[in-house]
Amino acid sequence: MLKVAVVGAGFMGTMHRNVYAQLKDVQVVAVVDGEEEKARKIASGAKVYTCMDDMLDKEKPDLVDICLPTYLHAEHVVKAAEAGAHVLCEKPMAMNLEEADRMIEAAERAGVFFMVAHCIRFWPEYVAFKEILDGGSLGGLRSLSLVRLSPTPTWSWEDWLMWASRSGSAALDLHIHDTDYVLYLFGTPKAVWSKGTWVGDGCVHIFTLYDYGDGPAVSAEGGWDMPPSYPFHMDFRATFDKGAVQMSSARQPTMTVYPAEGEPYSPELPKPDLRGVEAGGNISEMGGYFNEIKYFVECILEGRKPEVVTPQDARESLRVVLAEMESARKGEPVEL
Repeated sequence: MLKVAVVGAGFMGTMHRNVYAQLKDVQVVAVVDGEEEKARKIASGAKVYTCMDDMLDKEKPDLVDICLPTYLHAEHVVKAAEAGAHVLCEKPMAMNLEEADRMIEAAERAGVFFMVAHCIRFWPEYVAFKEILDGGSLGGLRSLSLVRLSPTPTWSWEDWLMWASRSGSAALDLHIHDTDYVLYLFGTPKAVWSKGTWVGDGCVHIFTLYDYGDGPAVSAEGGWDMPPSYPFHMDFRATFDKGAVQMSSARQPTMTVYPAEGEPYSPELPKPDLRGVEAGGNISEMGGYFNEIKYFVECILEGRKPEVVTPQDARESLRVVLAEMESARKGEPVEL
């Protein structure tokens, strides 16, 4: 039985706690949050702590799941690794590359598995698109455009998402989903060219072109400056030599393939039975979270290093988004 401690009982910690409840051979033994009442709300029989150090001394979990604000990731990942626990950490990995390097080094020294929860690599529609791309059924890819939009996230603990010094604002916290997926598909581009909307120090809306030379034209837009009545929305559109693919979280079915010959069709998207667990906030489905956590748990139980997303992958996605923000500030491309 894999013993798990969830650190952070906010929106994402609640999501992760719900997923662990669906998995066999897993027991959540502890929930940690500075606000004891929040931890108790999702504990469901697990012990409650207000300090991770205290929990690590008493529980000795096999896996620590860090669902804290981004500016707290490095400190807590390093502590968990040094305690000998495998670590799952919410995205983005860290606020800067120095923190990311500390996290990677701590996990390597301790000999534990460390994965950053870049859930889009596990999201059913995005998994299906990669299979279409890799399989070549529509020929070569010509262009890909990704969009991710949210109302302003006013729901975070102590409003931490609205502090660029704590979250990196929309560019780092929200838009990194699509940057990471672009890198997953194509690797690191030659350069990025971004334009952004800034509120104070925070980039609340960003548009990026990724330079792949003679490869496909790739762009992504991400922002959380939409009004409260605007529903969270993610989509992508791709053109191939022999067709096109469109995905929109606002449509049912969400994904449609338009071959150059034949009728449009929607691929079958396997989604786990979550037994009535509801998503909320800016999340439309929980399938990606279920898939990523199940994958990491299986890696631990089977003793194999995670390969779908490695710590180095997460660091590179952070590096590219930081370059995008630099480009948006300068108003010129930034080479990578």
